[in-house]
Amino acid sequence: MFEQFGNYPEIKWMAKTEARFFGAGDKFQVNPDIENFKLVRFKDLRKQPIKKNQLMLIGSSKTYIFIDGPDSRLNELIKRLPKCIGKSWLEITNMSLERDFLNCKNFEQAVCDPKLFSIIELKPIKPGEEVPELELAKADEICAKCGHFEPK
Repeated sequence: MFEQFGNYPEIKWMAKTEARFFGAGDKFQVNPDIENFKLVRFKDLRKQPIKKNQLMLIGSSKTYIFIDGPDSRLNELIKRLPKCIGKSWLEITNMSLERDFLNCKNFEQAVCDPKLFSIIELKPIKPGEEVPELELAKADEICAKCGHFEPK
């Protein structure tokens, strides 16, 4: 049964236990161990003839997680997954897939469009002065089209 991935209703996930051969004395793992899942590696199954629009996440707890969704969202997820190696399933599902200035590593290093800095320029406010409204939606639009965007 597929469940919703974080705040993205178009992305669904399903956990399965690792398929393997059992020998004498081996313990059977019946249910996927999501609580102890730590990402070890991942595989894009979209180019496989059988599976479409899926990624497979392989965890340290003998658990596989299959993620299904639109190509654009899966591409954003693939860009962020290398930085998630060793992270828990909860951390992975709570990450943002949006292209905005808060999720860009290059924004912190000032490798951005100069228009962005003019929008987000923070100046000291004098006592009694009104707080200027930040145009964050406009800043996010610039980040969405930026060629220097690199997810955190």
